[in-house]
Amino acid sequence: MTNIFFTKRSNKFVGFTVSGHTNKAEYGKDVLCAAISTASQMAVCGIVEVAKIKAKVKIKSGFLSLELNEPTEKSELILETLYKSLCSICENEKKYVKLEVRNEI
Repeated sequence: MTNIFFTKRSNKFVGFTVSGHTNKAEYGKDVLCAAISTASQMAVCGIVEVAKIKAKVKIKSGFLSLELNEPTEKSELILETLYKSLCSICENEKKYVKLEVRNEI
């Protein structure tokens, strides 16, 4: 099971965490897991390398997280795009993926 958590503060995306493997197919042939990983890594590259926004990023096998101190217009656009993309990818895969949004106060 892959767990995806987006974090919002003041109704703006400030980070996300993707953990676990979907186990929909054997390792190396799991297209669902690959799609989730690719979209997530693309968002990290967009925020950190292209938009040059400082973020805390952690990456290890089966885990990726990004956390911003403050959202920017660019980071919000990238993270909302990631959220919509992952919702679309995971729409019919509830057996393998859990996606939720957490609101910080």
